[in-house]
Amino acid sequence: HYKQFSSSFDIPVYNYFDYVQAWHNTFLFQNIEDKHSWFFCFDKTFNSKQIIPYWFIDWWTFYGPNQYILPPSVEEALDTFASNIEDIPFWPIMASFFIHCKLSWIMYWDYTIEEAPRTLPTLHRQSWTKWWKKYDLSKCTPETILRSLKIQQNQHFTQTKSQIQTTIASSSKERELKEQIKKLQEALEDIPDEDDDKVSITSTKNLGDDEDFIPTSRRKNKEKVEKD
Repeated sequence: HYKQFSSSFDIPVYNYFDYVQAWHNTFLFQNIEDKHSWFFCFDKTFNSKQIIPYWFIDWWTFYGPNQYILPPSVEEALDTFASNIEDIPFWPIMASFFIHCKLSWIMYWDYTIEEAPRTLPTLHRQSWTKWWKKYDLSKCTPETILRSLKIQQNQHFTQTKSQIQTTIASSSKERELKEQIKKLQEALEDIPDEDDDKVSITSTKNLGDDEDFIPTSRRKNKEKVEKD
């Protein structure tokens, strides 16, 4: 037996654009501590090879961290990472780095008033980011970056080998067989030397002190990391 409602109502319908807006607007609310501070991290199960929509770049520009908050050792790891991956057009290297290493950061925003001569004061929303101090720095070094990248190469090789072997088994002509064997030989050249597990991060919420926050507007400057 269904409950009778006193008046009719329309069931709300949401689409993909509403989902995108939710990503942008959710963190504009105050958190449970009545502050505008938010702790961000990528889940350990997040697949770094999955397709990430370009609207995420706009989200990252406001909520994501910048290079100035990184400890020196992590900045060295970023340099190593940038010089050992393929460049993705229009995609920030910092975003790829944080996704790959599952790093965490803290974002804080507040209102600011901008005053200029002969104009009315204007209200702006300014954001800051800071490094999470409880992160174990030994998990993100040039050495761990190289190991994790080799693990990814090994996984890619295994998938490629499986696909080629399937194709070889289905080859009906000698010419097709030779072509598939050649592809397999090329894939063998990329076998990594190490089999260590990829570094992962387990994190808990810790907002810390506000004085360590760095304005995100500084990311408008050219990034220091450039690929060779």
